[in-house]
Amino acid sequence: SLYDDGQLLKGKNIYEFMPSEFADFFIQQVKYTLSVGVLNTFDYKLETDEVQISKKEGPGGTQWFEARMYPLNKLYKGQRAVTVMLINITERRNLQKKLRELSYLDPLTGLYNRRHFLERVRMHLMEKGKVHILICDIDHFKIINDTYGHLAGDAVLKEFANRAKELLKHTPAIARFGGDEFVIALTDLSDEAAFAIAQTLRRAVAETPFPYQDKLLTVHISIGISQVFEDLEETELIADADRALYQAKEAGRNQVCMFSSPSREV
Repeated sequence: SLYDDGQLLKGKNIYEFMPSEFADFFIQQVKYTLSVGVLNTFDYKLETDEVQISKKEGPGGTQWFEARMYPLNKLYKGQRAVTVMLINITERRNLQKKLRELSYLDPLTGLYNRRHFLERVRMHLMEKGKVHILICDIDHFKIINDTYGHLAGDAVLKEFANRAKELLKHTPAIARFGGDEFVIALTDLSDEAAFAIAQTLRRAVAETPFPYQDKLLTVHISIGISQVFEDLEETELIADADRALYQAKEAGRNQVCMFSSPSREV
């Protein structure tokens, strides 16, 4: 309960202790319930700090409730009325949110997972948008794991994810496909602009060491970029970026390479 004693509300008008916007919403639900004459069930969000009650107890902050509102068959003090049962469903909503996130997010980094990334790119391609795919690998990631342990490896992956998200705030999709492989979609850019962004990301990693415990780890990445070709599906773009990534590694790592094929017209 939000209240020390339910008697505090007895005889009060809802507008006396609830924000006017919420009170308007609740009164509309009462009117609707009386008009249909059957059980009305709905969920609502309540900011408990906005409730004007002198004594409060229980959880604070944002809380979710399920309301079960039913019209009374008899008049109450000469007026039609409803009875309402409120159930705090905040924990259930939070659990549902976590389950939804697990379906499309990588649990370690909070980036998109492979399936959701591919869905987003596919939708953009269906709308005839241009997409460059960047595939990024952490150079010599196995050495980091072997030297400092898997916790250090996880810290590097999370730090890279954070830097990529900060640098590419307006990018529609960044994902971790697994291991140290990250994939980024850049939309509606020229080849030159996509290449410049990739170089900026590479430098952002190389020029600032990654903190881990009391150490600063020097980290480099290699990046492969697909070019924009007509009528290519998302899996083909990823394959092109992967080929370019291989070229970047062959060139000595800490490189950016863009895929090119004489058999295709740009």
